[in-house]
Amino acid sequence: MSKEAFIQFYQAIFKTEELKEKIRAMTSTQELIKLGSQYGYGFTREDIAEASNSYVPDSGQEVGANNSQAVASKNSEADLSPNGSQFYHYEFEFSEIPGFEEIDRDLDSLKIKPSTVDLNLYEKSFREDDFNFASLSPASPEFQQHYSDIMEPCFNPKIPLPEPEYTQRHFHLINLDLHVEHPLYEDYLSDKVRLVKRLENFFDAEIRFSGSLWYPPKAYRVWHTNENQPGWRMYLIDFDTAELGGEGESFFRYMNPETKELVTLPERPKLVRFFKIEQEPSKLFWHCIVNATKFNRWSFGFEVPDTWMSRIFSSRKRTAEI
Repeated sequence: MSKEAFIQFYQAIFKTEELKEKIRAMTSTQELIKLGSQYGYGFTREDIAEASNSYVPDSGQEVGANNSQAVASKNSEADLSPNGSQFYHYEFEFSEIPGFEEIDRDLDSLKIKPSTVDLNLYEKSFREDDFNFASLSPASPEFQQHYSDIMEPCFNPKIPLPEPEYTQRHFHLINLDLHVEHPLYEDYLSDKVRLVKRLENFFDAEIRFSGSLWYPPKAYRVWHTNENQPGWRMYLIDFDTAELGGEGESFFRYMNPETKELVTLPERPKLVRFFKIEQEPSKLFWHCIVNATKFNRWSFGFEVPDTWMSRIFSSRKRTAEI
């Protein structure tokens, strides 16, 4: 295993359409290492990190998992507000988007529960104070201290980051792409690749996965901004039930960057959500997610082009004219 093996693998990616398709469907280093080994390249996370610091590819792209630049550019055709700052999210039901029928069907095969996940450990890692942190605004005076306490293992190299990922205070959920050593993984990867192809056909642009997340009951993702990956995001959200009902709710909450108002979006099955990630301090998109239901929630994120809205509305217009 070596840095050189990873560089050779990285170079091979751009010569093989099959590899490029798989890379666009991957979001984790673990997936990259597994894929490399299947093609005869042995390397570790340390090798990837070393190569990232020393190797400058001719293409100008960064080395590593999820190695794309943001799909979106600075001028967004999706910004329909008069002053370019009024709207911060858009939501559709799957049934409201003509052409999403096959995408809807493909999504069911991605809603997996890897056998490598220890749900007992997941439940033991639950913290009521972190679960309730979603009620505290990032603009409030009390926010920073609690946020710093939660995030300290992520920012302080002297403190080891707990493993697996769902035992970390800021991330009480399962990142499906970190779990590659279970019987369902190969089919799961193939299904991700197929879904990316369908989305690329729909949007007529390159699409990349940005996250594949399983939120069991009482799961939460505390406040964050994703500012290191700017651009438009699309999330496909579903549950293991057609109707939520009952006690508890699942919601997406964000802070309006201008007014500092907290906006809470109740969730339901078969939901498509769009929002834009910014890097400017005054435009950071603080958001969090809570699943307080008794059902399982899955959320699949993608980097999408600035033209995403024109593609959706042109599809709806064509259907209305038929």
